[in-house]
Amino acid sequence: MRSDRVIRAIGARWQKGRRKGVPWICGTPAAVVFQALLIGSALCAGSARADQYRSEVRVLDEVPAPAAPQTPQALLQSAQTPYAKALILRDLAAQAAQKGDAAAAARYLEQAIAQNALSGPAAEQLRQQLAQVYMSSGDYQKLIPQLEQQTRAADASVESLMALGSAYLAQKKYAQAVPLLQRGMARAQQQKRAIDPSWRRALAAALLALGRDAEALPELEKLLAEDPSQRDDWLRLAAIALKSGDKARAAAVFELAGRLGFLQTPAERLQLVTLTAQIGAPFVAASTLTEFIQRKQVADDGASAHLLATLWVAARESSLALPALEKAIASKPSAPLYQQLAQLHMDREEYAQAAKALESAVALGARDAATLMTLGLARYQQADIDAALTAFAQARALGASGRLAGEWIRYLESGRAREMALAEAANRRERSDEPIQLGSQLGTLITLDGQASSQAAVDAARAQAEQQAAQQAAQVPRLTAIGADANANADGRIPAYSGGIRRSDWPAGFRPGQRLKNPYASDQPLFTITAANMAQYKQNLSPGHQALLARYPSYKLPVYTTRRSVAYPQAIEQASQDNRTRAQLLNPDALSGARLGVPFIQPRTGAEIMWNHRTRYRGDTVEIQTTQAVVAPNKKPHLLKQTERVYFRYGNIREPLEPEQKNILLYYLTWFGETRHATDFLALVHESLNGDQTPRALWVLLTKIGRMLRIPPVGYDQPFIGAEGLMFIDMVDMYNGNFDRYVWKLAGKRELYIPYNSFAIADGHYKYADLLTPRHFNQAATRYELHRVWVIEATERQGKKHSFGKRTFYVDEDSWNIVLVENEDRSGNLWRFQEGHLLPQYDIQAANTAPMLVYDLKDGRYFASRLSSEDVPPQYGIPMRSSEFLPAAVKARYSR
Repeated sequence: MRSDRVIRAIGARWQKGRRKGVPWICGTPAAVVFQALLIGSALCAGSARADQYRSEVRVLDEVPAPAAPQTPQALLQSAQTPYAKALILRDLAAQAAQKGDAAAAARYLEQAIAQNALSGPAAEQLRQQLAQVYMSSGDYQKLIPQLEQQTRAADASVESLMALGSAYLAQKKYAQAVPLLQRGMARAQQQKRAIDPSWRRALAAALLALGRDAEALPELEKLLAEDPSQRDDWLRLAAIALKSGDKARAAAVFELAGRLGFLQTPAERLQLVTLTAQIGAPFVAASTLTEFIQRKQVADDGASAHLLATLWVAARESSLALPALEKAIASKPSAPLYQQLAQLHMDREEYAQAAKALESAVALGARDAATLMTLGLARYQQADIDAALTAFAQARALGASGRLAGEWIRYLESGRAREMALAEAANRRERSDEPIQLGSQLGTLITLDGQASSQAAVDAARAQAEQQAAQQAAQVPRLTAIGADANANADGRIPAYSGGIRRSDWPAGFRPGQRLKNPYASDQPLFTITAANMAQYKQNLSPGHQALLARYPSYKLPVYTTRRSVAYPQAIEQASQDNRTRAQLLNPDALSGARLGVPFIQPRTGAEIMWNHRTRYRGDTVEIQTTQAVVAPNKKPHLLKQTERVYFRYGNIREPLEPEQKNILLYYLTWFGETRHATDFLALVHESLNGDQTPRALWVLLTKIGRMLRIPPVGYDQPFIGAEGLMFIDMVDMYNGNFDRYVWKLAGKRELYIPYNSFAIADGHYKYADLLTPRHFNQAATRYELHRVWVIEATERQGKKHSFGKRTFYVDEDSWNIVLVENEDRSGNLWRFQEGHLLPQYDIQAANTAPMLVYDLKDGRYFASRLSSEDVPPQYGIPMRSSEFLPAAVKARYSR
């Protein structure tokens, strides 16, 4: 009896698995799923055996030869009923799972469920197995596209929704995971199915990762009400209470968790600390760990000290991180620990201690280029020029930072560099040797050495300090090749410039021509600015961002570690240096003498900075297609495709232009359409360097009738196509066109949180429907960092008219891109706020803003342009000729 043998074999295998303690369906590898599928096979075999005994019994003279066994594939082809097909497909799924082919197992299970022939419990079991197969494989790159296709259907199954949401969660795509998990749970409730606790737990984890604690809290409370036996749920609830500062609730959670036997071991307490940090509260986590150590509830050892130092660093409390890190090093020295210690000292401008730590790191094997370059910088800051040269020479020999190290060597070998280093070191020693002064209410000054100073001495000290401050203010900071401040800022939140993203820093697997990959995908927000905590960060927020935070409760700014990622080609850097002695403005609209690079690396006027933005390097040529949309509160966004072909003549490395020979900045061709290949409207622009000599030339092609029209130069506050009045023509590229309507004032520099390194928006993970949310852009996809920006105030020139009476521009110092603009109406009220999300184009060593957003703070709409995540990647460096941009050539090529 073949069926008896099959049942006995399955039973023996099942008993063997039970003796070994092998788990069943519980989120483990495909072999476990196969065990579950075997049980289904056993049921099938049992059913066949019962059918056999219901058949008529006959006595045969001879036993017939056994028939050749049929394969499941053959049985499937011969099956006559959906029920039989479902059972055979289940067996095929089991075989595929046994072979480790999760994709095939999933496909067979999907087909079995689609037969709609099994009873309710049996079908539910198959659905659970299908979800388990999806997750057990872990091969998200292969399975996610399949799941995405399934979930697009209006009747997508609960299992496919939850599986895709869980897959996104595993890949830390939290913003994409949340709506899928919510949709799957809502569908399960509609079908009157029980909500699996693992689904609710996954949703809570994704919400916590996004900083949406208020939404995660009820999910955790429901979990604990349904099943209070899960320690991690209690720890997450305690972490939320700690983060929110609700000490009473945190204490209550601790008490309940303690009664249930949780938080009894050091490991459990450390897990609470880790979870608290993971939900965005490193300061609270570090404080909690300190209390545990003081109460001797966690070991006071090197591992705890290292964790404590890491938490204090994340909380930006370097003075507290230093002793913890030193204790960790004393317990178990290592090169990475010394490197962390050195970075802390560098951020605090404690260069002697930093150099000592770096030397220890090198002695323990950290002889990489980055460590040696940092060691050279630390020695230079102490005016130890010879030792700095040695470190830079060693770094140059490694090749990774050879060019930058060589530039430092050339700089240090000049007498001027030695003098500046000595002067800086002397000033630093003088400041550090001064005693710390404490204020007194008795009219005298008390110093730490216990001596009292007279008021005359106080006045003398104050005068000396003011003189030193004036001298320091007069000093020009060390600049990058294109004119940015190369130094870190005072508190170290803005790091020193280290060269940006170079080819060696490209993400693994990236090739030119592909969509940009996110080199910082593993970064997590340091904190999130909301309307509730806006006052805490006000000094680093532009008025435009403050207005959005005040207007929309759901608006937020996730703030990340500052990464100065912009880099430009060496030819651009060298030309920028050369422009110092030859570039000039004849008037605000006439640039003269500049070649190839940034015209004014040490700008003196607002107009000079605007020209730096206008002439910034963006590649030699580019063809790019993007999407734009107007988003209204109660209206579905209408998408419009824009294609642009640009032949840059200024800033073209491959074909440098002599401006005296031809007065041209760029040739520009753009067209719009409802679809990728549509050309409903086309515009041709010849943009000049000297607008007084040759104004902008503009033609329009009406493609449907084949007519090319030369029109007067447009710009200023004339409406931009498809923006429904939200954007004017001079708001394209954050600002373009003539400067004659305004008086441009350079107001100085500020440190602001600005949109930066917007790889997550552009790398293809987000669909336009996900990004274009009502009222404001989907801020979960954004990234903000603290950077220095130039501030330019443009006020309406007397006798000129513009819809905006005043505009304030914020220009990134590392790229010369305008990143924020506040546009006021003629009554002085903030009307429209522009936000350009800076995207370093490391494949061509350039930078641009994509997307660009315009918020109307009066009517609640916003306009998004340069969206690219669903369009083809841009093409750079494609051959172009000026003859292609002649009106006749454009008409001949693009007329229908």
